[in-house]
This record gives sequence, C-alpha cells and structure tokens, in this order.
Amino acid sequence: MILHRLLLLLLPLFLAAPAQARFHVSGEKTIEVSATEKIEVIAEIVTLKIGCQTQAATKDAAYAENTRIANNVIQALLEAGVPKLAIETETLNLEQDQDRYGAKPNQPLKYLLSQKWQIRSEASEAQKIVDIAVAAGANQIENVEWSVKEPSQLEAKAYAAALSRARSIAEQTASQTGLKLGEIVSIANSTSSINRFGRAYAGGLEFARVAAPKVAMLKLQLGMVEQEASVTVTYSIVR
Repeated sequence: MILHRLLLLLLPLFLAAPAQARFHVSGEKTIEVSATEKIEVIAEIVTLKIGCQTQAATKDAAYAENTRIANNVIQALLEAGVPKLAIETETLNLEQDQDRYGAKPNQPLKYLLSQKWQIRSEASEAQKIVDIAVAAGANQIENVEWSVKEPSQLEAKAYAAALSRARSIAEQTASQTGLKLGEIVSIANSTSSINRFGRAYAGGLEFARVAAPKVAMLKLQLGMVEQEASVTVTYSIVR
C-alpha cells in the first residue's frame, strides 16, 4: 500500500518532467534518478579543411599548376600570421578523368590533381583565413569543425549540471511522498559530444591574428559547441 500510494503521488511529477529525466523507487528504500543535461558554449577553436583542385591534359601540367596554387595559398596564410604548425596536408590525389568516370570515345585524357589542408585557428579568425586562402587560389572548402580549448572543462560542466538536475528531481520526489532524501548510494555517468563538437588542438600553439582581404568572399557564422552528460544516481531515502 505504501509503494502504491508513493507511485500515485509521483505520477504528476513524472508526467511534468522532461524526457531527459527519469526516476525509479525501489523496495530497498532507495530512489534511482537518471538525468541528462546539455551545455552549449561559443566555439573557441576552428578546424578548416581547405583545398585546391586543378585539371590539365598531362599529369605534369596538373601537378605544376596545383603546386603553384598550393604555394600561393600556404605563403599567403604564413604571411598573414597563421603558424606553420597549424597547417597540415590532409590529402594529395592525382588521377585520370577516365579512372573516375570511365573512358569516353574521342575525348582527350585529362588529369585531375587535388590537395587539401587542415588548418587550425582561433574561431574568431575563421572568416579571415577562408578569405585569404580563397583569394590566393584555394577552390575547395569543406568540414568546418568548431571546438573549445579545454574539452575536459566543458565535459565537467555538463556532468555537474546533470548531477544538479538529478539531485533536484530526487528532492522533489522525496518531498512529494513525505520522505527525506538520504545519502548517495551510487553514481554512474556518461558524457558525449553532440553535433558541432570538433577536435581541439592540444599542445599550447599560439595563434596569431590575421589580416582579411579587402573583400570578403563568403560569410561564416561562428559555431557553437555542445556537450551532453548523463548520470544515474541512487539515493537512500529516510522516513
């Protein structure tokens, strides 16, 4: 009867609670609460994937043209203050057109060479870096990844928020039933990055501010970084 009355009293609370929170009352005088919280902050670091693609009748010509553009792009970024260590070659690929689409009658062979770099910078400099690279000859931009300098701190904040929510739910549950919340019996937790969370660059690299070209070629919206944490906390209950 006591457990039946307890469940009836808790029903309105359960229906009002968000989907990311739940509780369970056991016959061993404990309350188990699961809660999920998400923290969202403005990105501090960006990882840009920028490249150039060239096409020519011979592989030597394709290679030479790609090398010329690549040198211009890298030189422009270095002169703008982007550290050399922040620029990493990700892919370099040379192939014949017919290898990609199949041979076609009376069509001269063409060679396609593409090169991509991964560039890490302060998030606030993303727009300027893209503009500089494109002005220097880059013609491929993809996979803009936003991150933070200290992912562990963001994870800790999400975990603390989930714990606080779990405690609040447990206290409301105990209050609704005339019981008193006791000590924590156990805690299980998990965290996960969500959506736009990307890689942070570790190693203490100092990023210089760069100068943008006179005309911006596209607009990047500063990204947000989200971190989610879930906890399952078991509390003892006191009558």
